[in-house]
Amino acid sequence: MLKLDVDPKPKIEYLEIASHRLVTTNFMGDYQSVFKGKGIIFESYRQYTDSDDASEIDWKATVRSGKPMVKEYIQERNLDVFFLIDASYTMVFGSQKRLKHEYAAEMVASMAFAILERGDSVGVGLFTDKLNGFLMPERGIVQYRRILKQLTKPENYDGPCRFEVAVKECLQRLRPQTLLILISDGVQLDGNWLVPLKVANKKFEIVIMLVRDPRDDELPSGVGQVMVQNPYNEKQFLVDTGNVASDYERYSKEVLQNNLKMFMHSGIADVPVIRTDTEFAKHVIKFFERRKRRMR
Repeated sequence: MLKLDVDPKPKIEYLEIASHRLVTTNFMGDYQSVFKGKGIIFESYRQYTDSDDASEIDWKATVRSGKPMVKEYIQERNLDVFFLIDASYTMVFGSQKRLKHEYAAEMVASMAFAILERGDSVGVGLFTDKLNGFLMPERGIVQYRRILKQLTKPENYDGPCRFEVAVKECLQRLRPQTLLILISDGVQLDGNWLVPLKVANKKFEIVIMLVRDPRDDELPSGVGQVMVQNPYNEKQFLVDTGNVASDYERYSKEVLQNNLKMFMHSGIADVPVIRTDTEFAKHVIKFFERRKRRMR
């Protein structure tokens, strides 16, 4: 088994700095508008202003009053958000500045900070063949520190991927209507997870985001022979990238497309694929913007 030699203190400090970025973007507004139907109740009408979204005009109230009107809501309860993070072998890999699990941790820390700033509750769980570092959704800065600690614990990472085990445990432990956000590379989502995911999609609101390294999809060109190691049995073998590049790319596409089709069969159609050689913030914001448009 691999061992991650990681000092969590500088990583926690880095995540604390990086996680403030989404708060200064459109993420907060898009996140709130997409999920504003969760846990809020109608309070009254007020007159439309230039800062409002024109799609939110209530036309019946507008006709009655003779002025453009929008609905005002008050929060009935906080939204529970739970990040389910793939921490298996294939996530502990990368050809960029950050390994996939580091990139995913920064994504989660950033979104968690923004959501906690809004006053909602956030929890996390990292899965291999079992669910590690489980934190039930809670509010506040103390919970944020707990989340950072779990994201940077080396013992939470490395192992085979058993997605169905993690989903089943979430079904048992999380409250109904939780917003469940799955972060994975989709490389080794093996097992009988389709039925549990369908059940979970009825109990929870589910969002799936795939974090991919460029080498997940294609081999580098012009490098000749390279030594590779199987993370499951640690066997090493020599590969000529020129001979296998096209087959590798074709197989990677098949695996990715198959996962996307299975997600769609589970009722989850919009699954952003985010590469580690890009900035995640724009992908996250665009996803919530798309979701917002579909609600209109």
